[in-house]
Amino acid sequence: MPPKSRGVTSIDVAKAAGVSQTTVSRIVNGHAGVSDRIRAKVEAAIEQLGYRPNLSARSLVTSRTQTIGVVLGDPRNSYYAELLHTISDELSLAGYRALILSGRADTTEDLARTLWETNVDAVILTTTLLPADDEGRIVSLGVPSVTMGPGTAPETATISPDNLEGGRIAGRHLVSLGHRRIGVIAGPLGAASVADRHDGFLQELDAAGVTFDDDLLEVADLDYTRAFQAATRLLQLATPPTALFCHNDLVAFGALNAAKALGVSVPEDVSILGFDDVAMSSWEAFDLTTVRQPITEMARGAVELTLSLLDDPTQERAHLVLPCTLVERSTTRRL
Repeated sequence: MPPKSRGVTSIDVAKAAGVSQTTVSRIVNGHAGVSDRIRAKVEAAIEQLGYRPNLSARSLVTSRTQTIGVVLGDPRNSYYAELLHTISDELSLAGYRALILSGRADTTEDLARTLWETNVDAVILTTTLLPADDEGRIVSLGVPSVTMGPGTAPETATISPDNLEGGRIAGRHLVSLGHRRIGVIAGPLGAASVADRHDGFLQELDAAGVTFDDDLLEVADLDYTRAFQAATRLLQLATPPTALFCHNDLVAFGALNAAKALGVSVPEDVSILGFDDVAMSSWEAFDLTTVRQPITEMARGAVELTLSLLDDPTQERAHLVLPCTLVERSTTRRL
């Protein structure tokens, strides 16, 4: 564990790394133009000494607040908790604070006002479930913004999983196990990430010659309670599905518990497939088969994009797409 930073200054870091104080300042502020070798030496000295920049003093010099607004989706979903953990750590290492705001539908009208009043330097949107008007208001603040998903505003950079391929992976896995009657519990189909997952899933079924029964599609908020209710309805049909594709792991947890409450055995009676691969998915109580999106890599990438835009706000906006993979555990089986 590094020592506490009481009394440690950028001068101490510069001496330890054998560089100038200006170089330390450039690295702490996320500026380009420093070699990887020098940057590594300075970062090692920062870690060794436990140095933490004086953000208040720096903001007087740079006119920046050293604060990044981070708009979260439903905080009850551990996916967002895992994103936030990495984002906060990466911002802290770069000398920034995270201002955490909830992007739940009942509070989104206040988001832009809060971000404006706080004078954030940039915004990271971790959810694509915001109404388009709210996303537009946030982008219109005039600070760099990064959306973790397929954003709708051309002014924002984006980083997202390949949701279309993720949906294909889900469909391919269940079809390969012999499932033909497959239920889906999806979020609002107007959201691009949700639509892409569903479209990819349908494409894979179509390629395999499987006709999807629209009566097996449940569209609901992607939360545990709605998922439990949706899974209960599907599993109580006269001819229930043999498998469920859940659009995130939280939904899959709700489906697993709905099956348990009904006395339906997983995977003997119904296979359940999630999407995200949050840490809880690997717990013995769930052991969930799921489509993994690279949560940690996306969070780090979002911070890197943000810092790059702060360094050069005029640069072309990047749009990065990261691959998804299947993680097979015990909740799916061959018919």
